[in-house]
Amino acid sequence: MALALGTAVVPLAVSMPHAAAAETQEIVIQPETRSKPRVDTPKAGGVTGFLHTQEGRDGYLWTDYATGASASVPGLTSLPSSTLVRPVKSDSDQILLWTTETDSYTLLDPHTGERREMPLPAGYGVRGTTAGKVVAVRGATPTTPAAGVLLGTEPGSTESLPITLPTGAKLNPGAIDPRASDDQGALIMYQQDSDYRIGMLDPTTGAIGPIAAMVGTNQMRVALTETRIFWWTTTTVRWIPRDDLSASAQDITLPSNANAISVVGDTLLMAQPAVDPIDRFDESVTAWPLNGGQPSKVLDHMASVSTLPLFVADHSALIVGGSSAKDWAVHRFTEGADGTLKRKAVESLSPLPADVLGLDLYRGDLTLADDSSYQVSLRKQDVGIGAVPVAGDTEQVATGIPGTIVRCATGSQCVRMMEGNSYGTSFLTIWPDGETTLEARGASQWLTSMPGSGGQVVDAAYDYVVVDGDSPKTQYVLSPEYNKIVRSRPVQAAALWYDMLWSASASTPGTLTAEKLTIDATTPGAPTRTVTTGVACVPTELQGTARWLYWSCGEGKQAGVYDLTNNRGFEVPSGQSMLGDGYVVRHDRTAGELKLTDFHTGTPVAERTVAPLADGGLPDDRRITWAVDKYSGHIAWVDADQRVHVGADGVPNAFPVVGKLDSLDLIEPRTGPESPDADWEPSVWLARPVDSWEMNVYSTITGNRMATSQGGATRGHEPLKISWNGRDPNGALAASGPYIWKLTVTYDGKATAAQIGSRALTVKCGRLLTHVYDCDGIPDLMTVRPDGATNAWTGLSNGSFRNDGVFATWPTSSTLVPIGDLNGDGFADILVRDSAGEVRAYWGRTARIGFSPSDEYFSISTGWNKYNVLTSPGDLTGDGRADLVARETTGDLWLYPANNNNTFNARIKIGSGQGGYTAMVGVGDLNGDGRGDLVARDPAGDLWRLPGGDSRFGAKVKISSGFNAYNAIIGIGDITQDGKNDLLTTDTAGNLYRWAGDGTGGFGTRTTIGTGWNTYKSLL
Repeated sequence: MALALGTAVVPLAVSMPHAAAAETQEIVIQPETRSKPRVDTPKAGGVTGFLHTQEGRDGYLWTDYATGASASVPGLTSLPSSTLVRPVKSDSDQILLWTTETDSYTLLDPHTGERREMPLPAGYGVRGTTAGKVVAVRGATPTTPAAGVLLGTEPGSTESLPITLPTGAKLNPGAIDPRASDDQGALIMYQQDSDYRIGMLDPTTGAIGPIAAMVGTNQMRVALTETRIFWWTTTTVRWIPRDDLSASAQDITLPSNANAISVVGDTLLMAQPAVDPIDRFDESVTAWPLNGGQPSKVLDHMASVSTLPLFVADHSALIVGGSSAKDWAVHRFTEGADGTLKRKAVESLSPLPADVLGLDLYRGDLTLADDSSYQVSLRKQDVGIGAVPVAGDTEQVATGIPGTIVRCATGSQCVRMMEGNSYGTSFLTIWPDGETTLEARGASQWLTSMPGSGGQVVDAAYDYVVVDGDSPKTQYVLSPEYNKIVRSRPVQAAALWYDMLWSASASTPGTLTAEKLTIDATTPGAPTRTVTTGVACVPTELQGTARWLYWSCGEGKQAGVYDLTNNRGFEVPSGQSMLGDGYVVRHDRTAGELKLTDFHTGTPVAERTVAPLADGGLPDDRRITWAVDKYSGHIAWVDADQRVHVGADGVPNAFPVVGKLDSLDLIEPRTGPESPDADWEPSVWLARPVDSWEMNVYSTITGNRMATSQGGATRGHEPLKISWNGRDPNGALAASGPYIWKLTVTYDGKATAAQIGSRALTVKCGRLLTHVYDCDGIPDLMTVRPDGATNAWTGLSNGSFRNDGVFATWPTSSTLVPIGDLNGDGFADILVRDSAGEVRAYWGRTARIGFSPSDEYFSISTGWNKYNVLTSPGDLTGDGRADLVARETTGDLWLYPANNNNTFNARIKIGSGQGGYTAMVGVGDLNGDGRGDLVARDPAGDLWRLPGGDSRFGAKVKISSGFNAYNAIIGIGDITQDGKNDLLTTDTAGNLYRWAGDGTGGFGTRTTIGTGWNTYKSLL
């Protein structure tokens, strides 16, 4: 499971055989349609069409009202933002262009692009047009008032007609409202008696005639139709007939949420809040017939550009809007012959493809950030994990990510994000209050606050994310799960592989160290691996997988890969690169290509081109315009049309490995469901996709398979779902002791399963085994000295015992008898007979071998002094409880069946004439038939097995001789840990012998495992 440690300095291998050509196989993913409508900005309307700019098209366009045909205006590529644009007269498409502070204006033919420059009088600027003439105004000076003239626009014209005002009036030098001018005149603002007034300019005489009712502020909005004059400041629109300038005003009260934007004939157009606002398009357009009739909505949404007045030569109105990007258009509103409002979409604005702002590849999923919604959106596209990518399902992860998301570069909308964390796509956001957060977007939104401002995500793994902060320049290791900054340190090269953090030493150039991260690892832990690059530079970048570690000392400097399996390094071409599964991809900006270096065999081959990709000018375009899936292969890149190509890498997949394992390697099945150790539920992450997997648990002692967990294809996003309740396939508790799990997988379409992981597992306090007191499955021992002092001896896996010292002292007249689990709590108990013949049961407790007279006990009964043998052979009745066998001095043999009341049922006579045996010892099941057995020694020293049966013993079987040499015989259980119960004996010289059971009822040769045991009067 763990990688071998390596610290040797290995020189870079630079030999690169020529790469074999690889066939390119790819899929192409079309861009989403952008929800935000295409931007169109009308500048002025003529008689047959209008001048405008449009997103996605260069320069200025002229679009014909009748046909909708659009053409670029020859030579008109751009205009300063301060340019005044006006139609000149109502029977022509000629357009006036004037830029602030210039001494001439331009007359443009939008069809041909022909331009004619016309001079302005010194100090004058253009304020509008009327009747084919230019209204030019000179601002006031300390010595002269503002003045205006009407200038002729015909070729060679020298006309300059002064504008005259009512007596005592002062000309307001502001521009004429675009809706307030036509061939019959223009509405001009002036001041008189401290009031702002509006008058009608006569283009023939230059005289401004006062309009009595038009008194207000300089914020008045005005509009002309052929028959009326309108003005307003709030929701009250006032009007008078155009042919009676002295008439009293009539008022139109608009709804409180309405705002007048234009008048077409006898219809007022007003903006109101949209029923279903979309981003900034939160206003609809309503038509209000002035001659009667109900208001009606004519556009669901209006572009903000249309809230500004637009000069159209023929009293029509041009408004950009629609219900969504799908039907967005420039709409022309005109008055029909019947006096009603007519609407026509004169320029349909087809939706634009969304721009890809960032992308990443992770375990067969392509994550895309784009502007398909009004803010940043995230979506996933399944591209498969096979040798050839296949387009699968798509999933919308998030829409409307705030515009405060940290961009990848100044002046760019790109977003640097990274997959790998269990909580979702990782990126940074700076909130309006200046706080920077790491955001992980998946099924929900997880935010982790960071000090300082800005930065970029460096790497992401299942539990952790590494971020380089901008201000201050600090590197953070964060845990989205715990919403915590685990560690802060100076910015340095870093890479994550699950919970392993690789770092480049700044003090020892070329040294790379790995450590295992924990949630409390605020300071560096002891390195779990140290390698050296073989070059004397400090890497500025690291990327890692299970086998490969890519390093780079910076753009144009040395770069290489370290093989963590073979403990050697080699050089790869320098440049912005991404590590794959046995290869590295580099963006060759000069050539405009993605190039791949294959080293899956352990030796690099020469680069080969895998895709065209032009230099987009970004400082770092990884995960912006291209990405590599280091977990399951494939390479993605974005073309000029915002299409994403996903291509095969052409490199054989690596052998699957376990990327991370979290397991206590311990199970206590009897502790209950509330205990964390009641079930064994390891978390096993696979480093790459597999077709199927199977986890088996085996008994180390018997080799029997105890449990199986399995599953089908998985990509490794989440740990495998594995659980074992500590029971065998029949539902019985597994015996305490050692086990082993083995994980096998099938992958890449292969039928044969491969083992990729194995590890020891311990069952503690499972099914109680013979003579086990402390729950670990290895038999234990107690020894009693002549003075009653009792020692506890822990059984060891090597078949011996460890003296844990004196545990208690019993009266010298007490007889201690192991009985197994009498009360059913899973722990071994003992029986103690005192000098009066009373037998008590003392209850065992977990992790404790010895017993004390002060322990909790249960009185069984009295009158037991008539027995000279008390021993437990194990289960004779077949109910799973250890029973008791007693021999009277008469030689009769009795069975006391254990019951579920912590005691025994009435005794059953199972034999007679047994008084000749000098020793009778319960030894558990010796022959594997599930019933406890007894061994007995006769006066000749022969050892006999009395095989247990149905509540009795069968015919005796001789198993050895010469046992008169031993003064103690103990049925110890399986001390050799081979699944067969064993025997212990001691001789008068104090030697302790182990006799390994053979599983058929006999024993092998003895092995000396101790000396000095003649100090004990009994062993139990």
